[in-house]
Amino acid sequence: MRVIKTILAGIVSLCILSAFLFVYSYSGIHIKNISGSTDYKWKPHQYTSTMVEGFAWTRFDEHGFNNPDGINIDEIDVLLLGSSHLEGVHVSKYQNIAAQLRERLPELCVYNIGTSGHTIYYCAKNLKNAVQEYHPNQYIVIETSVALPENDAMIEVLNGDLKDIPSYDSGLLYYLQKCCPALKSIYKNAQDWRSAESRSIKSVNNASEPLVSGFEKVDRNILSEFILKMKADCGDSQLIILYHPVISLDQYGELSYNRVDSILFSSVCEENGVIFIDTTKDFVELYNDQHILAKGFPNTAVGSGHINKYGSAILADRLSQVIMEDMK
Repeated sequence: MRVIKTILAGIVSLCILSAFLFVYSYSGIHIKNISGSTDYKWKPHQYTSTMVEGFAWTRFDEHGFNNPDGINIDEIDVLLLGSSHLEGVHVSKYQNIAAQLRERLPELCVYNIGTSGHTIYYCAKNLKNAVQEYHPNQYIVIETSVALPENDAMIEVLNGDLKDIPSYDSGLLYYLQKCCPALKSIYKNAQDWRSAESRSIKSVNNASEPLVSGFEKVDRNILSEFILKMKADCGDSQLIILYHPVISLDQYGELSYNRVDSILFSSVCEENGVIFIDTTKDFVELYNDQHILAKGFPNTAVGSGHINKYGSAILADRLSQVIMEDMK
């Protein structure tokens, strides 16, 4: 009898926690994207919520991406690829980068396939498939916070060895996360805890290693080949790399960031006919002039985490300015 009561109590607890998470922090279920334009996408009209980082409740479009319903994907002018910063579920659906870009470029059809976990490496891996599926007429934009790409990751992309991000869209795991969101949250938190512990151990083990500058770590030839691959996969569309920096506040309230990280990436892009947009100066001016940080929310550590509505506005401003100038 005691065992039965314990099991029932556990089931009731999971049900209550799942109902709470549906409002507080619910990421939904992603499924494998058979087109290959992204490793995965969300279920059509998937609902998602967050009160952990920002305050937003979003419903994806009929294709499983964060756009308004009804966009004609056969007439796309600007195709956006990128990570969770671009996906934009931490801000209102009307305040993310894509939404604000549509306001600034109303004559162009903008479609966003930004997806959590899709760093520049995954965008590069999937780019050719994305172009084949959406046929953007003018521009392809890849959002990234990576200024110094890792040689090994670029080589994996170039060799076709970068593994897909897994999706559990069938079987027991699928039904467990669908029927009981609390289990997915517990599993993810356990993974994050293990990852944090692994990073801590690695940091301790590498403490005595000599510091090597970012420029010395990145092989310029590999980076050039990586960029040329992306450019070739874009076909007749102009490739734009939209870079936003990692910035934090030090103990004195001053901005802390690497002022030269993006120089190598920018120069290699310029050499190969790719437009590189660096928003570092814009983020710094926002803080110095208005005391506003482009990343972070009232319910996060100061300045940490995803791009907020102010950062989204900056990226949309710079991107729209560059596109309008290029179209002249």
